[in-house]
Amino acid sequence: MSAIPRTLRVVPKTSLKPGSKVLPPPLTNQNERAFKEPLIRIMARRQQETGDLWPPNLRIEPHVTKSAIGKAPEDMRVQLKRLLRER
Repeated sequence: MSAIPRTLRVVPKTSLKPGSKVLPPPLTNQNERAFKEPLIRIMARRQQETGDLWPPNLRIEPHVTKSAIGKAPEDMRVQLKRLLRER
């Protein structure tokens, strides 16, 4: 840990050339997620583009939430989720 401060050097802005670029701070995880498209949408788009050439073993199943199932008893939820899956 003591080696980190030695490798870090603060450069004053006045020493930078006028044409040089200063990089913006890196994106936070929350900002990065906002820019990314969900994988399920990417895969669904690819499936539509390829049509019949899409491998049958790659199935895209939507995420089933509790609100989609409703207030079903807990033992019935598992069965309902199985029914909603593509076969």
